[in-house]
Amino acid sequence: MSENSEMLHVEIIMKEMLEIQQKSMMFVHLLSEGESLSQNQLILLLQLKINGGMKATEIADFFSVTPGAVTSMCDKLEKLDLVQRVRENEDRRVVKMILTNNGEVKVQDIFLKLPQEKLTDIAKVLIAVNQLMKKIF
Repeated sequence: MSENSEMLHVEIIMKEMLEIQQKSMMFVHLLSEGESLSQNQLILLLQLKINGGMKATEIADFFSVTPGAVTSMCDKLEKLDLVQRVRENEDRRVVKMILTNNGEVKVQDIFLKLPQEKLTDIAKVLIAVNQLMKKIF
């Protein structure tokens, strides 16, 4: 393969990756439209749902923020009764953030804004992209 064709592939990959990133940001913006919560708060709710809860350090790592910023974000969500702090039985010092029942309902409501067939299409495409990426990485 020539150097020119390699560079062409690199340019195509970068262009497509940037476009996927932009579309992802547009999707999050669409989900957060009309919501009283910030995009990061919504993303945190989704992360807690997917992971069945998270420790503050895991949240800080995910968002690349300080533990103090996580505390502030979680305090706001706790006041809204969307998350709660739970101490782990094995080590009572470890605190995990989990969704409350209201938080579970909020996550569902966020996605109910989109028609079911659109959600199905998005899910199929994302699964396919991730399966292809797993073959590469």
